[in-house]
Amino acid sequence: MASPPEPEAAPHDEVFARLGQAIDGEDPAATGLRTIVRDARARMAQPMRVAVAGQIKRGKSTLVNALLGEEVSDTGQLELTFNVCEFHHSDRPSLTVHFKDGRPAEEWPQGSLSRLTARSADGLRLLRSVRKVEVGRPSPLLRRFRIVDTPGLGSVHGTDAQNTLSFLGISDPAERDEAARVLDGLGQDARSVHAESAAEMDRADAVVFVFSRGLGRADQQAVESFAGAYGEIVSPLKAFGVLSRSDQYWPPVDETGPDGLPADLLDHDPMETARRIADSYLQRPTVRRVFRTVVPVSGLLGTGAQCMPSDGFGPLAELAKVPPRLLADRMEDVQLFCVRDSPDLPVPAEVRAALVDRLGAWGVFLACGLLRDNLPEDAVRRHLLERSGVTVLRELVLRHFGNRSSLIKLDHGQREIAEEIGRLRATAQLARQRPPAVADRVAQVLESMRLTDSGPAELAALGAYYGGRLTLTEQEQAQLLEVTGEHGTSCAARLGLPPGTEVDVLLKTARRHIARWAARAGDPLLDRPTLTTARVVLRSYERVATLVERALVLLYGEDAPDGHHGERSTS
Repeated sequence: MASPPEPEAAPHDEVFARLGQAIDGEDPAATGLRTIVRDARARMAQPMRVAVAGQIKRGKSTLVNALLGEEVSDTGQLELTFNVCEFHHSDRPSLTVHFKDGRPAEEWPQGSLSRLTARSADGLRLLRSVRKVEVGRPSPLLRRFRIVDTPGLGSVHGTDAQNTLSFLGISDPAERDEAARVLDGLGQDARSVHAESAAEMDRADAVVFVFSRGLGRADQQAVESFAGAYGEIVSPLKAFGVLSRSDQYWPPVDETGPDGLPADLLDHDPMETARRIADSYLQRPTVRRVFRTVVPVSGLLGTGAQCMPSDGFGPLAELAKVPPRLLADRMEDVQLFCVRDSPDLPVPAEVRAALVDRLGAWGVFLACGLLRDNLPEDAVRRHLLERSGVTVLRELVLRHFGNRSSLIKLDHGQREIAEEIGRLRATAQLARQRPPAVADRVAQVLESMRLTDSGPAELAALGAYYGGRLTLTEQEQAQLLEVTGEHGTSCAARLGLPPGTEVDVLLKTARRHIARWAARAGDPLLDRPTLTTARVVLRSYERVATLVERALVLLYGEDAPDGHHGERSTS
C-alpha cells in the first residue's frame, strides 16, 4: 500500500480565529461556544474521523480489515459485534479498553478481547463493562484517518421495531435468537446498539455506509432512516456506500450472458453484476441524495488476498490442476463443494471449506485460474486484491475523503457551532428572553464567511452542487470539483493538470479559467445558486493564480516576466 501524505497542519485556521474573536470572554453564554470552537480548531490538525456504518452483520468489520490490510477487527464473534471499535495510528500495536463506569482506560494484551465470550461468567462481566475498544496499528492509512467500526444502525419502521433484532437487519430466525441471547447477557437491546452507532455518526467527519450484497428491504429502510436522520449533516461530500460481499454473485443465479443464455461460471464476473446493481441504486433519489457513489467490494477476498498464510497456496495449486470446466461444475453448489468428498478433487473437503472461508468461492476459483497461468504468489495476491474492489475503495477513501479532509472537518466544526447557537436561541425562547448577543455575533460571522472565506464558500458551493441546485455544464461541474480539491490540493490538481506541469502553463491555465468564470459570474440570466457558485469558483481560481504568481517570484525574483521560464515546475 502506498503511503499517503501526512495530514495538513491546521488548515482554515483563520476561520476559527475569526469565530473566536466574535466570542466575548465575559459573556456566560460564551463558555460552550468557546469550547466548541477550540475543539473544532484543534480537530483540523488531527486525522479525519471516518465511521463505517450499516446494519448488523453487513460485513463492516471484514471491510475494515481489507482496508487496513490485516486482520485486526474480529469478524466471527457476535459478542464483539455490539461494541464500538476505533482504529488509530500507533508506532506499535496496542489495544485499549474504555469502560462504561468511567474508570481509567486499560491497555490489554493483543488478542485478549477476542477470547472473551458471553458464555463464561468472567467474560460476561468484562464484556458488560466495555464501552469502546481502541486499536492502535502502524498503518499508513491510519496516519490520515481514524476509522470507527460501529455496531449497527436500525430502521425505524413499524410500531415497536426499535426493540427487535429485525430493526437492526437480522432477518434469520436462528441468528436473531443468538443475537437476542448475547444482547440480553450484555445488558443491551436493539435500541441501545442503534444509539451507540448513531452517536458515533454524530462524532464522525465522514461515513462509509455498508450494504450486504444487495439493497434488501431492511437495508432500504436503514438507508431511508439514515437519510432522514442525517440528511442535513451527511451529503455526497461526506458519505459513500459500499456494496459488500459482492463476490457472492458467484456462482451466478438466474444470470444470463450477452447471448441471453444462462451465465457460464467460467466467464462470469460477479463484480460486474454488483456494479450494475450499485449503479441502479444510484438512480434512486434517496440514495443519490446521501451518497457520492456506491462501490462494489468483496471484503473477504480483499482480506484473504493480503492476509492468507502462504501455506494456503499449496492446496490452491493442487486445485488448479483440476480442469477449469470440471472445477466450475464442482463449485456450482458451494455448500457441497465444502463438505462432499470428491475423488476428482485432489484436496480434502475440509481444506476446500477453509479456502472458501478465507477467499470466498469466487476467490478460490479465481486464484486457481491465476496459478494455472503460472503466476507467482505475490502476483496472485495483487490480482485478487485488485479484483476484490478494495484497491478502488482505498483510493476513493484517500482521494475523496483525503483530498477534501480540510473542507469536511471544517463543515463538521461549523455544524457543531451552528447547533450550539440553535441551542442557545431555543433556551432563550423557552425562558422568554432575548438570545445571548454572542450567539447573534457568531451566527453573523458564520453567515458572512459562507460568502467571503474560501473554505465555507466552497462548502456552500459543493452543497448546492450535490443538492442538484445548479445549472452548470458537465465541464463546469468538473471544474468546480477540481478547483475545490476533488483530485488533490496542489495547484496543478486544482487546475486539472498533471504533477510537474511547468509554472507558466499553470499560470496561463489559471488565467484562462478566471476569464471563463468571470464571464459566467457576470451572466445576468443565471439563477442565484449558480451565480453564487460561479463567484466562488472564480475566487478559487484567483487564489490558485496568486499562489502560482508567488511561485514565479520565488523562482525568478520580483521581475519575473509572464513568458516562458524554462523547465521549472511546481505542483
